[in-house]
Amino acid sequence: MDKKTLKHIAELSRITLSDEELEKFTPQMQTILESAKQLQEVDTSNVQPMKKHLPFDDLRDDIVEESLTQKDVLSNAKYTEKGCVKVYGKIFGALEES
Repeated sequence: MDKKTLKHIAELSRITLSDEELEKFTPQMQTILESAKQLQEVDTSNVQPMKKHLPFDDLRDDIVEESLTQKDVLSNAKYTEKGCVKVYGKIFGALEES
């Protein structure tokens, strides 16, 4: 993945990326694509296809119950940003402070 390709994909998606964002996201996209490539290399020749799907009528009823407030959820998060939990991991790279 190079910057030119990422910029083209962003334009097709109607997303405007700055030069700074292109610089930051290009290696991240490359990491994501490499992870997907690993999945393609797995031998699935002996894996039987699914013969049955889960029908939606087997799912539980969606019952509205009391839940945590945003403040309570964010109080348990190590990193937050703009009212959301900020997640870091292998796909997103090392911890980056913005």
